[in-house]
Amino acid sequence: MILSRLKGMVATYRKAPKLLKIAGWLSIIYLCYAFLLGVITPAVVRAVAPEKLTQLLGRQVSVQDLKINPFLLRVQLDNLVIAGKSAPPLLELTHADAEFNLWQSLFNRAWCVDHLQLTGLTGQVIRTTDAKGNISFNFDDIIARFQNPATTQTTSQTDNAPLPDFRIQTLALSNSNLQFSDTTAKANLSYHNINFTVHNFGTRNTLVKDNVENQPNQYRLSFNGQDQGTLTTDGQLLLQPLQIKGQLQLNNITLPPFWGYVQPMLQAQLADGAVSLKTHYVLAQAPDQPLSYRLDNTFVTVSNVQFTDGKTPVVKVATLRLDDIVLTSQQQQVNIADVTVDGLWMQSRFDQHGLALLPLFIPNTTEPAPPATTSVQHTSTPKWQVKLAAFNLKNADINVHEQQLSDGVDWRVYPLMLQTGNIDSQLTTPLSYQMSLDISQNNATESGGNFSSEGSIDLSAKQATGKLTLSKLQLNQLQPYLVHYLNIELPKGEISSSGDFSADAAGHASYKGNVDLSDLEIRDLQQRRPLLKWQQLAIDSVDFDANKRQLALGNVTLEKPYAKVTINEDRSTNIGKLLVKQAPATPDDTEIKTTAEIVAAAPTTAEAGAVTPKPLQITVASINVNNGSAYFADNSLTPNFATGIEQLHGKISSLSSVPGTKASVDIAGKIDRYAPMSLKGEINPLLQQPYLDLKLLFKSVELTTVNPYSGTYAGYYIDKGQLTLSLNYQLQNNQLKGNNHVVIDQLKLGKPTDSKLATSLPVTLAIALLQDRHGVIDLGLPVSGDLDNPDFSFGGIILSALTNVITKAVTAPFSFLANLLGSDEELNLVAFDAGSAKLTKAEQDKLQKLASALNERPKLTLSIDASVNPQQDSQALAERKLQRQLLQQSGLENLPADFSASRIPASGKLTEALLALYQKQFNVDPVSEKAKAAKAATDDKGKVDNDKLTTLWHIGLYNQLLNAETITDADLGNLAQRRSQAVKAYLVDTVAVAPERVFLLDSKTKLSKTAAQAQLNLSTN
Repeated sequence: MILSRLKGMVATYRKAPKLLKIAGWLSIIYLCYAFLLGVITPAVVRAVAPEKLTQLLGRQVSVQDLKINPFLLRVQLDNLVIAGKSAPPLLELTHADAEFNLWQSLFNRAWCVDHLQLTGLTGQVIRTTDAKGNISFNFDDIIARFQNPATTQTTSQTDNAPLPDFRIQTLALSNSNLQFSDTTAKANLSYHNINFTVHNFGTRNTLVKDNVENQPNQYRLSFNGQDQGTLTTDGQLLLQPLQIKGQLQLNNITLPPFWGYVQPMLQAQLADGAVSLKTHYVLAQAPDQPLSYRLDNTFVTVSNVQFTDGKTPVVKVATLRLDDIVLTSQQQQVNIADVTVDGLWMQSRFDQHGLALLPLFIPNTTEPAPPATTSVQHTSTPKWQVKLAAFNLKNADINVHEQQLSDGVDWRVYPLMLQTGNIDSQLTTPLSYQMSLDISQNNATESGGNFSSEGSIDLSAKQATGKLTLSKLQLNQLQPYLVHYLNIELPKGEISSSGDFSADAAGHASYKGNVDLSDLEIRDLQQRRPLLKWQQLAIDSVDFDANKRQLALGNVTLEKPYAKVTINEDRSTNIGKLLVKQAPATPDDTEIKTTAEIVAAAPTTAEAGAVTPKPLQITVASINVNNGSAYFADNSLTPNFATGIEQLHGKISSLSSVPGTKASVDIAGKIDRYAPMSLKGEINPLLQQPYLDLKLLFKSVELTTVNPYSGTYAGYYIDKGQLTLSLNYQLQNNQLKGNNHVVIDQLKLGKPTDSKLATSLPVTLAIALLQDRHGVIDLGLPVSGDLDNPDFSFGGIILSALTNVITKAVTAPFSFLANLLGSDEELNLVAFDAGSAKLTKAEQDKLQKLASALNERPKLTLSIDASVNPQQDSQALAERKLQRQLLQQSGLENLPADFSASRIPASGKLTEALLALYQKQFNVDPVSEKAKAAKAATDDKGKVDNDKLTTLWHIGLYNQLLNAETITDADLGNLAQRRSQAVKAYLVDTVAVAPERVFLLDSKTKLSKTAAQAQLNLSTN
């Protein structure tokens, strides 16, 4: 039956028309084609391809399904998997769909594909490093299988040949993922939702100028990162000539996953941060030309960057923005319109090792530096040039914990602002800038000072010029740095300055501006009281030139200055304890240098012979003091002493260190509110050998204020008195000459003290000697000294001069009084003739001078103590007593004026009285004594001269009577008393000295047998 049917079909075929037969055969062939391509081929591929690919790649390859539409020439592939070296597959493809356009290929004589779509492509890339440092990927073995040594040495000869004409209407990659793992950098990157499309692509397509919307070879790529960051780019890709242009946009791509590639070079760790980018790019290569590229309209933003040291944040950047970047390879130039850093935050420590932040960002260079070459190469290679139109640093916050010079101070610079103009990498133009910053300390809520500057920096010439402004820098911030060196507290004070500066690398520097130091207060740490303060120190102009070694200050104004000096109970001063005693260096603290280091550090001959720079020349237009004051207290005295200078004002003009110049001084004030003081003259303390010619005047200073000093050192308190002191000093060539004029008015001492430090000099006598009848002590104290003498003391020479005057006055008071009258006589001794109490003319003149001196010194009293010469005065008294007896015996009224023993007449009443007194005294006939004188009156011839005999006889009688007279101490005492009375009588009656100022001592009972004189002594009433 079957056979019969076959025969019937054959018969029918033979009877059929020829055309129908051809159609039949074509149908059979087409069906065989469809069956072969649509059924057999997929089955064979599914069975054979995985094995062949496995052998080719060296990896297990699997395909789930393969479909071919023979009518549409469309191929569909499902679940292609290429295994990896380990568990994760190297490559997975969920679905692939490709359709070949036969008819377009035939008509266009090109390979035309309608579409190629890849869906769900997932790749796994792993990068590892072995122990030797060799880097490998998980697909290196696959690449090695495709490498052919024979073909790698051949070169292409068809670089300029046209590419095969290949066209594809749509190329698409969608819903794909890429996993990248780098065990070396410890980076794990994941990119998902990768989509890539190309429309109307052709290898020979060119730019269509007239149709902007339907340009060929348009592509678009986008994907998301593991941090939800996105990358999107679209544009056009032309292959011949090569040209790629398009837009690229990155949104919020996090940076920490990539930091593993930088971490080996830096110690810092990147904890956070993201980058966004938007740019237009062009990549092109014309025939026989190098590849060129260009970026324009490029904007880069890096945000929320945070660097850490371990787990501690050290650097944060809120925003780093680069605007309008243009990069061209042909011009080798990068133009950046603006770079803005906003919200920079830094925190670091600064100690003896430097800034701790720097090592974190210094690359670790383990590779050796390349050897230096002797010849300059690549001189013709152009260098890239970078131009930045503007740079802006906003709201920077710099925090530094400083502990190199202190025990630990937290400094904060916030906000820090910096703006610059054009910046050229070739340094062809000066860089303009504007900068401003506030500085504070210890988390202060208010600014501790502001610093700002604007100007330009010429980096090629290494020069800088501009303006500086320092505003209200709080000086109390320096307190932690002072405690190691000074025992002071700086509770307040602020300094400000503004001006123009210039500087260069050659050491030339200049500054012109002003300085203001306000509300300064310095306290000593012991008493916590002001030591030095002022309301304002203003310098209206400062002109400093380091090259010319000049510093010119304008008008310096000091408002309400105040200084305090105190002497403590232990006689130390608040100034003497300002310096902190430094501990001596221990051997461990001292660096021991080797001989080689010492020799290397020693100056060479050329250095030793270098020209010494000239000293800094300083000029000050004027120094003005307004409403100043000072306070001095001595707590070592009982009671304590305190005084002050107030209303201090004045001016010092034209101060300069130029030799030959002199500054005028005119300063005035008041001591204890009422006593005026002034300082006038000329000075120049800036010279190598200072010069001065000054007159210091203190007028009507109340001496009751110095009671603690007078009670302690003079032994008396002062009830009353005023001091006027004029000091005139000249210093030239280090030789000091001075003339001090001291006037003390109405000085009145009070009760004495029991001070053990009181002087032993008679203070009351000294005052009485120095004080005139008007109650004034007027002294001139010339002084001199050599400042080069190491023992020189300014206060010492004044004290020495004053002590010498007082000592001289109290130890030689009559010489002091004589000097008042311009005489050098000894006014304290009044001489008498032997046995006499009568003043001679010379002694009367002396007493008259003494009276004049006593009139000038009304507080002095005079004591008279007369004395006798026992021998001379006794002889004179005996003779006077004998003469009185002769006068009485003779009955005469007076003895002859020229009376003497040799002039007694040969006869008469006087002779009779002599003979009678002799007879009475010795009870012997005086005639018998005449024979004793005969021998002396006989000459050689034996002849007696009767006149001579009579004279010798009378002399003998007279002398015997004189020797027989007895003078007792009572007689001498009476003589001494008469002498004292004679002196007082002359002083009181003749020269009008007040009798209450002249005192007679007991010269009779306390007889002094020193000389025939009266001893005068001075004392006070």
